[in-house]
Amino acid sequence: MNRLLFAMLLLLSACAPKEYFRTEIRTTPCLANAGADCSAANLVVNPQDDYTLGFVEFDDDGRFYDQRQADALLKCLQDSKQPQYVVLYTHGWHHNAKDSDNNVRRFKESLRDIKLRNPQYRVIGVYLGWRGETVETPWLRALTFWGRRAVSEQLGQKQFLDFLLNVETVVKHDADPDNRLLTIGHSLGASVILNALQPVWMQRLQQGRGDQARFGDLVLLVNPAVEARRFADLRAVVRRVAATKHLEHTNPLVVVASSEADNITKNMFTYSRAVPAWFESVLDPAEQVDMQGASQWDLAATAVGHFRGFITHRLEVTATTSTNQACTVDTSGGINTLPNALTLTGPEGIMASAVVWRVADGLQLRPVAEVPMDDPLWVVQTDKYVLPNHGFMAQKPFWCFIEGALSLAASHG
Repeated sequence: MNRLLFAMLLLLSACAPKEYFRTEIRTTPCLANAGADCSAANLVVNPQDDYTLGFVEFDDDGRFYDQRQADALLKCLQDSKQPQYVVLYTHGWHHNAKDSDNNVRRFKESLRDIKLRNPQYRVIGVYLGWRGETVETPWLRALTFWGRRAVSEQLGQKQFLDFLLNVETVVKHDADPDNRLLTIGHSLGASVILNALQPVWMQRLQQGRGDQARFGDLVLLVNPAVEARRFADLRAVVRRVAATKHLEHTNPLVVVASSEADNITKNMFTYSRAVPAWFESVLDPAEQVDMQGASQWDLAATAVGHFRGFITHRLEVTATTSTNQACTVDTSGGINTLPNALTLTGPEGIMASAVVWRVADGLQLRPVAEVPMDDPLWVVQTDKYVLPNHGFMAQKPFWCFIEGALSLAASHG
């Protein structure tokens, strides 16, 4: 038995990938497309596509692997002479900051497209890397989900959270008022971001800051591998504070976006949570949330984006969208096309079901329930044409929605 255990440990250690990848750390960016090898660089500038990409990597406890990565990135943000469009991105399971990682490649393409749509901005992407992949052997990789999920719930603390707050200070509070700060967490990366920012949001709400409780301009959790119970805790605090302090919100505090076609969070996530959910709903009575019509097991086993009681909007394709990267809207029909169409209200501040936001040609956002206009928690279900699977970076219609929501937030300060 001891020999078998020893053999398994040797196998796992041999299959374990590197812990972090961006080891060539400089304050001067590596120039891509100039014959240089930037695969281990912490800062990369792509002069052809005109964007900057920085990497900051964290261990399982939310500590820097090398703080010089963070220091170099913050200096890069401070040195800007023009308005900045900054995107913080946290990846999910089976990913890391390796240059050949599919998320790294897709993120570079997304930054290129953001620059095409926003030529007036200096575009900077910040890739927040963690050990989403711990084993490279195919038949063992699936067994790491539970361990990586547990890490995602504790990663967003300590230096990880400190770094997020430092970026917000540099980009939003001590800089050009036209700067934009977009934060995205995908899959288990959404769990990391939620864990990091939930106490920040709660503290700011308790201080009566209303819209100023937001982190940056917009926080987006895409196909989050997060159970509804964790989101319900935030939901309860938002409603309690809003009732006592009468806060008004013109912008969402956080946007959850999940695809109806995402089988990973719709089915596989529930299967992985089926047994633990029974114990959590029994053993954690202090955390139980009163949701009429839903059991504690439902809350603990269902991903937040697929919990019907939380869904507030639906994002759907209504016609063929353009193939270029511009998010154009045809105004000739006189249909509401601007983000401020969302501020129209019905009786008692309830959003009328007829109010539809034309996000772009062939793309609309509509409420699916009576949504109070001061509700800062948006849970958006997308159809299979907007997001056909678990990923999102290659989906141009979805980026049009992101840019529209970000513009809405920025316009209201």
